[in-house]
Amino acid sequence: MLYEKVKEATLLAQNNNPGANFYIPLEDFMEFVTYHLIAFIKMRNPISSKKMSMNQYLRHDEAYSTSYKKVVITDEEEYKIFHNTLRNAINRFNALNHKTKAEAEIRKQAESEKGSRGNRFETPITIHDFQVIGEMPTLMDLKATKDPLNTVYQRILKNNIHNITFTNYKLFSEHLNDSITEQNLTMDEKQLHHYLIEKHLKLHTLKSICKEYENMVQSKNLSLTDEERKARLQLLLYATNMPMVQQWKTYIDLVKELPPYKFHAFIQEIDSITNFIKWILLMYFQQNEDVVFDEQDLIYFNSYVDPKRFENDFVLRRDFSSQTFSIVMDEIKQGNEKDK
Repeated sequence: MLYEKVKEATLLAQNNNPGANFYIPLEDFMEFVTYHLIAFIKMRNPISSKKMSMNQYLRHDEAYSTSYKKVVITDEEEYKIFHNTLRNAINRFNALNHKTKAEAEIRKQAESEKGSRGNRFETPITIHDFQVIGEMPTLMDLKATKDPLNTVYQRILKNNIHNITFTNYKLFSEHLNDSITEQNLTMDEKQLHHYLIEKHLKLHTLKSICKEYENMVQSKNLSLTDEERKARLQLLLYATNMPMVQQWKTYIDLVKELPPYKFHAFIQEIDSITNFIKWILLMYFQQNEDVVFDEQDLIYFNSYVDPKRFENDFVLRRDFSSQTFSIVMDEIKQGNEKDK
């Protein structure tokens, strides 16, 4: 049901953007938007439901309704604000939520001691979007330890990622995946969290990027300068700017054969993918007020978030060196600083 409506919206979006031709097929967009709409509901609602109206949930969440319905806006600047809201909502490593809770507790205690308006904080503060019970405690427990996992976590928060070794980064990602596996969640919810861990930590994607960069360094057929290798590395990483995690590898594979005169077109396509997803959502909500999904939609959903679709067996020393991993992480660090 939902997939068919998303398909209609995708075709409408294509009619409104006749020049929107992509290397990947339209079906990839349909799968992603279906996944996105189901995920947004499932991760906010603690009840795992096979069929659910968005309005049923929105009645209990006025703030969510206000922000989500901004999807129908057409002003580009307002859309950017909305898109950032969505991106933040699916960022499962948003430590700000924990900080907000801690600051509120401090205010509650201070105001209670003063005898003024302390009752404002009697209602527990809710952990924000796209998080599950036990998730933030897992991360906060890392902060209290002094082992390599804590070191990785702190360096990610402070953007000192160029100082993280591949071994420790892998341990960190595996630890978070293990913590999700151990939680009392349905299989599709667990898969979704595993998917989100890859989306934000990019372990398997980084292994693919390291493999491609290592090939550039070792290839006897390519005589690239350091600047040329850096330019191609930036393209490899730029592919991860689009929200469609399952298609990252497709574009990463394109870079090795890409002539320099097509670099700009590559960047434009990555940017256009996000814009086209915006159009699909606009078309969808012009035609539908609710998001209702059935069992067939859940088949699409589970197939999309299946971790096996992005896992690979690339390993350190056999496929890439520790130096290559450091070079890739340093490039990410520099990119993060430019985005601030």
